[in-house]
Amino acid sequence: MPIDPRDLLDQVRPYDGFDLQVMVDRGVYAPGETVRITVTAANQGDRFVEHRYPGWQRFQLTVRDEFHRVVADDIVDRDADTDALDRWLPGQLAIWPTYWNQIEGAMVPARVGVAPGPRIEPGRYRIRVEWLGREVGTRAPRPEASSSWFELT
Repeated sequence: MPIDPRDLLDQVRPYDGFDLQVMVDRGVYAPGETVRITVTAANQGDRFVEHRYPGWQRFQLTVRDEFHRVVADDIVDRDADTDALDRWLPGQLAIWPTYWNQIEGAMVPARVGVAPGPRIEPGRYRIRVEWLGREVGTRAPRPEASSSWFELT
């Protein structure tokens, strides 16, 4: 009996088993306290996968207010001459710590060559992470994740 191509698509889905998460270390921060952010990515599937990236960044972070407006980000526009490539084994996990000092604009001003922005107003915020890795041969949406809400007092 011939194999139906739709059955193959059901068996291998882009990013199947790839888990992306972002979290902050607390729910409330005083003015000027550093927000510690942790991004984790894990291949929890049972297949080997390759992800290609347009530059050195594996993901991009944005800080969003309660209206989901971006108030800070770590986006760096420095593409490489060739794509970067990561190979993910089944069960492989990567952890990236990063920090935000409650300023508007670039999370790390030195990376983009700008002056630090003003301090963010007190309020409710969350971190959004977008995975930049693309599985070879697919145009499927890349994984994204959001942290829980946290307060700046």
